[in-house]
Parts: sequence; C-alpha cells; structure tokens
Amino acid sequence: MTKQSEYMEAFFGVELNQKFEDMIGELKDVEESLKALSYEIGRLGTNLGPEELKELIKECRAVAYENAQQTKDVRTFLDFYLKSDKTSTHIILERDAYMKIYQIFKWDGSDVRDLKHWIKELKEICDKIGLNMRDLINFKKLTAQPVPEDLAKFPVYALDRQGYCLTGPAYDMVMHIDEVREKIAENNSS
Repeated sequence: MTKQSEYMEAFFGVELNQKFEDMIGELKDVEESLKALSYEIGRLGTNLGPEELKELIKECRAVAYENAQQTKDVRTFLDFYLKSDKTSTHIILERDAYMKIYQIFKWDGSDVRDLKHWIKELKEICDKIGLNMRDLINFKKLTAQPVPEDLAKFPVYALDRQGYCLTGPAYDMVMHIDEVREKIAENNSS
C-alpha cells in the first residue's frame, strides 16, 4: 500500500460526526464519574493524622471536581458547536458521506452484508444533509465481481463471492443467487 493510500485510509477511516457525538457522551460519563469520585474521596478514611487526612481529602476533592468542571466545559462546547454551527456539521456529514462512498467502492466482494450495512449508513447520512444516495452510487462501478445481466434486471445490485446478492428497493435485502433465480423463474412463468 502506498503512503498516499495509507493517508486516505486514515483520513476516511473515521466518521467525524459520529465521533463527535460519541465524545460528548463519553465526556458526560467522565464528568459524572469524576463527581462521584469526588464524593467518595470525601468519605475516604486512612491512617494519616487528622490534619493530613483532612488536607489530602480537600486536595483530592478539588482536583476531581476541577477535572469534572473541565470535562463539562469541553462537552458543553462540543455540544453547542455541533448543534449551532449547521455549516460545520453539514461539512462533517458530507465528508462522512464521501468516506462511506469510498468504503463502498473499496468493498472486496467477500460479504454482501457488509455492503448492505455501509449503504444503510450512507443513506442515513444523506437523509441528514439532503443528498440523494442514489445519485452518489453507481453499482456497475463496484470493484467486486460484476453482476450477470439476468440478475441485474431483477434487480441485483451486488454479488459476493459466496453467491449472496444485494437486492431490494432500498438496497436492504440479501438473497442467495439461487433464490433470486427462483424468483425470476416465478415472475417469468406468471
């Protein structure tokens, strides 16, 4: 793999919008945990002298509470930034959409369920920013094995190495190639 490919993989390997949302949740958990720690330290007893113990507890509580406040400040900032700056959020989501497209077109053809999952994620991102996912994906350009003409008309959008096909109006059904051919035969006989 070339250095450029490694940089592309690293850049597109993270969904920033989801990462920011996860970070806000994690910071909130840390904030609550540190506040609880502060409370527990306040109840802690050791073999130190009464004045030393009192001073240590006071310092530990101050440090823990300060960390909780700093974490709260970061969470509040990120929460505000992501909710109030629609342009930045839109740009992050567009980047995530293109990352998903890159991931879809790098699909190795091993399991069509992976492709189904990525397409679902791409659709969710596109719905948030008003893009039409169908305008962004051309299944004939997938690097996986080409879909035979008779199956493409069903429609089958992709075929993996085990013979499972991605189909359905929302690209959300997985059927084995034998099942697809049975359905085609049923449709032709009626």
